[in-house]
Amino acid sequence: MVIQVKDMMNTAVIPVSPEIGLDVLESELSQYSISGAPVVENNKVVGVVSFSDIVKQLNIEHTYALTAYDYYEGPYITHGSEDETNQLGSFVGHRLEHLTVRDIMHHVIKSVLPDQTVKDAADMMFEHKVHRLLVIDENGKLMGIVSSMDFVKLYSSQH
Repeated sequence: MVIQVKDMMNTAVIPVSPEIGLDVLESELSQYSISGAPVVENNKVVGVVSFSDIVKQLNIEHTYALTAYDYYEGPYITHGSEDETNQLGSFVGHRLEHLTVRDIMHHVIKSVLPDQTVKDAADMMFEHKVHRLLVIDENGKLMGIVSSMDFVKLYSSQH
C-alpha cells in the first residue's frame, strides 16, 4: 500500500509572521509544542524557521560579545574602559532585541505535493537534512506540514 503525503500530513499548521521578534517566536513555538513553522507574509509562504535557528542566532550573538570582550578587556589587550564594555553589552543586547524572524529564517523552502508518496518526502528530508517539509499544492497554497515526528507516528501506528 502506497501512502501519500496527504494521508499523514499535519493540517493544523501554525504560521508565523516574518516581522515578529525572536522572543515572540520562541514563545509561540513553545506554546504549540512545535519545533518549527512556515513563515507567511501576505498569504504567501516566504520561508521556514525553527527553534534551532533561534539557538544558532543566540550562539552568533554570544560569539560577537566574546570577540568584543576579548578585544576590549581580554588578557592580551587592555585598552577598553568599563564604560566601553557596558556600551558594547548594551549594543549586543539591543541588537538581539531587534532581530526578527526575517533575519534568521530560511528563504529556500523545501516542499512536497500532497499526492507525493511518503517515501518521496522521506527521501527529500534525508537528502536536504531537514526535519520538516511544507506541503504546498500546485497553486502554491500551503496545505500542511510533514515533520520527522510524523514519520515516527506513522511507523508506530503500523507496528
